[in-house]
Amino acid sequence: MTLTEAIMAVAVFSLSATSSVRLWASSAVWSQAAAAREALASGIEADLLRRTHHLRASVARDQPAPASCEVAAAWMVSRLASGASSLPQGVRKQLVPDGGAVWLIYTAAEGQLERRRLFSAAAHGLCPVVPELPAMTDLEVGA
Repeated sequence: MTLTEAIMAVAVFSLSATSSVRLWASSAVWSQAAAAREALASGIEADLLRRTHHLRASVARDQPAPASCEVAAAWMVSRLASGASSLPQGVRKQLVPDGGAVWLIYTAAEGQLERRRLFSAAAHGLCPVVPELPAMTDLEVGA
């Protein structure tokens, strides 16, 4: 083997080793980022379960009188807010009333991860029951 061939062999080996190290490093960074996203998602789900349990327990314990769905949604906001627990770092929680319901929105990782849950006052039995109207007869239809 000549000196030129030896230098070429060392250069090829050096380039391939450097490329391998870069690929391994980028793979490790991606793996760590995926693990961090998974930890955020798990923390959000755990908080969501605690808040849901707190809301259901409040409904069962307090048995609030049926009110308008909007009033019931405001009551739900207070219960969902009081069922607080520690959120993972970098996670923001927002409660957004929407008529007779409440959106619980978690945002993390600068908006790259979002989890939404809709809590309906009617689904929790907090809205008044509308009485069923009698069926119309043919005479009423023509009137």
